[in-house]
Amino acid sequence: MIIETDGKVYHPLGGGSYVYEDCLISYLRSQLRKKEIRISIGAQPNSSPHLGTLEVFCLAFATADMLKKFDSELKITVFFEMVDTAPATTEVIDGIKYQLNLKQHGELDQYLEQYHEILNTLSAETGIGYQVRGQEEFNSQSSIPNIVKRVVENMEILAPILEPQKHIVRIRVGCPVCGLTDKNGIKNEFIGNTLKAFCPKHGWFTVNIEQNASRLEFNTPVRNLIRGAAYMCDNINPDVVHEWLRITGTDYAGFYQEQLLYRAMDLIGYRVSQLPMILYAPLVTDWSGAKLSKSLYVKQGAYKYLPDYLIHYDNLRKHFGGTSGLLKIFSEVHSWLEEPYKLFRNYSVHYFEEVLK
Repeated sequence: MIIETDGKVYHPLGGGSYVYEDCLISYLRSQLRKKEIRISIGAQPNSSPHLGTLEVFCLAFATADMLKKFDSELKITVFFEMVDTAPATTEVIDGIKYQLNLKQHGELDQYLEQYHEILNTLSAETGIGYQVRGQEEFNSQSSIPNIVKRVVENMEILAPILEPQKHIVRIRVGCPVCGLTDKNGIKNEFIGNTLKAFCPKHGWFTVNIEQNASRLEFNTPVRNLIRGAAYMCDNINPDVVHEWLRITGTDYAGFYQEQLLYRAMDLIGYRVSQLPMILYAPLVTDWSGAKLSKSLYVKQGAYKYLPDYLIHYDNLRKHFGGTSGLLKIFSEVHSWLEEPYKLFRNYSVHYFEEVLK
């Protein structure tokens, strides 16, 4: 199939681009009450970062850079919330799916160096610092046990929303001996502050949520809910000096966020108006308009028609002999904040092919 274009880029106004056409940064600053800002981004480091992940990372540092230029008194740090509890391997035992996560399996270290190179490059380009933390460190925050308990107490309300097919809330914990985790929490039992879980190799074990929340794992919707609540607790607490701003991909916007975050938060007693702002990175799409998918190219060998440097960071680095390709992407993303009407839309992978030329 040959797709003909006129080579011109149009940015028709509508929705967010109409409202924040030239005032996005000033609006963001007006909604931030504290002088210390933490910008949250997340990713599963289970492969070389793809173009969508690079775009989110670039948007985080570009936003920090623009906010800092708007208000030089701000102290801004980008936080990479690493999803190291994502599954690395799975196996079915007695009809139940169990997993080993990236951290337990050792797969985490395979790609983490690339993430650090990206973060270091963007930090050097902008002068904005960053921190990396895994799920265990995130769960060690003082607010997490109470948030998890509230989720557990409202499982009957949350389950049909967070998991409409199976009606479960996926809070899980790995076996303390071998690390195997009931992926869907099928056998899990919650008794007061205790999570009772089953390992097919070592039997039943218990975890006290109050004392050992750092060991807990969540699937994406539950993690999104708990992360939003934890950031909210920091934002509204006058004794906490920092405030959170979240950045994620547009594939997590719209109906997804309205139901799985805002509606769920409201139903369990949190004020939705106090949740941290979320700035969405444009979706990177293929020729058909579908999201460029990491799982497709990793597991199914998709996108053979594209230059390999558009598919993941390692090839981008090799193609350009270093980080210049990443900096070209950053320059493009930064321009979307300089002219915010460019931000509220999607971009095809072929658009980035032209950018990288």
